[in-house]
Amino acid sequence: MKQPIESTLINAISHSAGIPANAINPAQSLDDLGMTSILAVQLLSQMQDQLGIKADLSELSTSNTIGEIASYLESKA
Repeated sequence: MKQPIESTLINAISHSAGIPANAINPAQSLDDLGMTSILAVQLLSQMQDQLGIKADLSELSTSNTIGEIASYLESKA
């Protein structure tokens, strides 16, 4: 079973990028999924709002894997 934040992140990526959630895995990066840096910032801002956390978006890049991003967001929760 996926971690709740990871599942939430995958669902948000699926919605933003138009990719089925079951086609996204934690080892992929946002780059792998074709997300631009602008989409990534919007996605991470949405995640902050949804999760009620404050994250430093400059610490993340589109080359971070989904699993790494989920772990980072979990550390801020």
